[in-house]
Amino acid sequence: MIALFWTTVLMFLVAPPIAVATAKLRNIGFFIWIYLAIACFGQFVFGLVGLVAGATLPIVSIPGIGFFGAWTFAADPLSDLLFVILGLIGTASFIYAGGHARMKRPGTSYVLVSVVAAQYVFISFLLTAQNGLPLLITWEAMSLCAYAYVLVNHRHRKVRYAAFTTLVVSELGFLLLVAAFVLAATPGGSLELLQMHAFLTERPESIRAIIFLLALFGFGVKSGVVPMQLWMPAAYDATPPHLNAILAGALLNLGLFGILRVYSFTFPLPEALGIAVVGLGAAGVFAGALYAVFEGRIRRILAFSSIENVGFMIIAIGLAISFSRAGATRLAEVAMTALFVQMISHALAKSLCFLTAGEISRRTGRVKLDRLGGLWRVFPASSLAFLVGSLTLAAVAPFSGFVSEWLILQSLLQAYQRLSGFEQAILALFGAVAALGAAMAFTAFLRLIVFMFSGKARSEDVTRRASRIRASRTAGIGMGALAVLSALYGFFPTTVLGALSTVAANLPPYRNVFPSIVPAVFQQPALNQPLVSLGGQLFSFLPMPGAIVEPGAGVAAISPTYVLWWFVVFALLAFLVSRALRRGPYRKRHTLPWLGGRATEAQHAQYTATAYANPYRMYWASLLHFKIRRRSTVGDATLPLQVEVTTRVRPLLESDVYQPLLRRSRKFVSRGLRWIQHGHLWAYLAFMLLVLLLFVVWALLV
Repeated sequence: MIALFWTTVLMFLVAPPIAVATAKLRNIGFFIWIYLAIACFGQFVFGLVGLVAGATLPIVSIPGIGFFGAWTFAADPLSDLLFVILGLIGTASFIYAGGHARMKRPGTSYVLVSVVAAQYVFISFLLTAQNGLPLLITWEAMSLCAYAYVLVNHRHRKVRYAAFTTLVVSELGFLLLVAAFVLAATPGGSLELLQMHAFLTERPESIRAIIFLLALFGFGVKSGVVPMQLWMPAAYDATPPHLNAILAGALLNLGLFGILRVYSFTFPLPEALGIAVVGLGAAGVFAGALYAVFEGRIRRILAFSSIENVGFMIIAIGLAISFSRAGATRLAEVAMTALFVQMISHALAKSLCFLTAGEISRRTGRVKLDRLGGLWRVFPASSLAFLVGSLTLAAVAPFSGFVSEWLILQSLLQAYQRLSGFEQAILALFGAVAALGAAMAFTAFLRLIVFMFSGKARSEDVTRRASRIRASRTAGIGMGALAVLSALYGFFPTTVLGALSTVAANLPPYRNVFPSIVPAVFQQPALNQPLVSLGGQLFSFLPMPGAIVEPGAGVAAISPTYVLWWFVVFALLAFLVSRALRRGPYRKRHTLPWLGGRATEAQHAQYTATAYANPYRMYWASLLHFKIRRRSTVGDATLPLQVEVTTRVRPLLESDVYQPLLRRSRKFVSRGLRWIQHGHLWAYLAFMLLVLLLFVVWALLV
């Protein structure tokens, strides 16, 4: 395992100089991206072997560096899980990028190859760091590489603004992380995680809670935790598809990894903090889903969907904090296991959607829903792949998004078992908000699927362009691999629940609950008579210990495998019915929709995605500051012949909402600096004196 780890790291280190030295060779970009894909697959294998072993593997230890402590690097089950996720996403994304490198698409140059390779090296050390200082250094280096992702198309002003916002929010989060680790440092200044954990157990709960909150928002910048998500919509919309897949599918999970690292050495935390974290997650679920419903650009819809999915993951972390503090260890570990199920599910599906959306946008030249339609006939394979990813993100059974969100909501309903009446009421309210957000997320993806793939193309240019631009077979391999993995992960989730429960068991409160939440139906049918009577032995030939996920006694069980069985049954039944109707009296009976007296269906007469979303805008108008503007372009107000209708929603989840405040503050600061810098000698002397006094006071206090 150690040899595999260092071989993978060396492959990433060798890639940048090779890319620079051979940049002018023909098709070298394709081979370099495939080279990185092979390195990512090695990283995946390393993580998978570690997950199966279920133990901590020491890699290397550098002797003490000053008073910060030794730099120890080791792979534990949590880091192994991240290696698996990043390896899978990287392999598929870089295969996709290899196909686009032949076409000289943006983001496939040798400079980006070097940046991506360097970033994966930093990530390897970040995931294995057991000391706070190398963890912070590699986190900052990884963030700067992500900034380069957004800046690929830097000639556009909006792209530069998105990159600037990404950098500012990232640095703000980094300052919060520095503050968190400074507060957590031992009296001797050591930042070793084990020593900090031993030290913090003796400190007040309030200090541990402050450290966790600082880390939650600091690491949460990459994940899109509310309110640190300001950079995501614009950045995701500006980044090339294969880099988008890395940002949303891989780097997003690094933020959750950092939060869990800090959670492990600040445990135990106050129960009230856990409830507050659940509320924060519920707000993210609701807000992300609400904005995804009426957004018009595909990649921005996926960005808001990431905010919604991360909200569910934050709910799981909050539940783990509250349940573990209340003594409900089993329920805490169920919530943590559900978090890991959601991490993998979201990573696979979101990366798949970004890659597929990028391929569709490249071939159609369109990025807005209102300009698309009828793509199922033009791109059947890409449409099917996007459908798999969308159904997963929309939490539709039997896909994996349903499994994870069901487990989280079921864990949320267990508050009545251990928590007080007031806490039960608060969590019930948060659960209702999260459930409403999940319903709107389903609506958002239903809208996305319907208006992209059904009906007719809204412009003949789209069809002509799509038929003229050829598909990339290499990109298709990357998308197909993610689609198959995402579908299989949802259909047979219990095949990996054992490994994920092992990861959860290595985090506080340290207990493996897999045997209790996945009953061994096939090995011990006598203990599960109700499940057996419902068909628990139908799939006894499958290589898994059970097909039931059961969070607790008296709670509804869910078996995605059974849902898949009935999915197949009803699909077969629908096929037989359709075949029977073709032979009956209804074979040649056709009816056109009502089109105002027109004899044929017109492309422009179709219902639009914007019209579909307007009821949601109007219903939440007070919250969104929704405004409608109508203007007669032909005729007058009494007899309008042509009307232009525009709508506007206040971008509460984006950095644009802070522009008035920034303009005022910039004006105030610029005036002050201009006044100071224009020859006022006494002002310079006053500032110098003030700084000296502050240093003297600090020296006396310390």
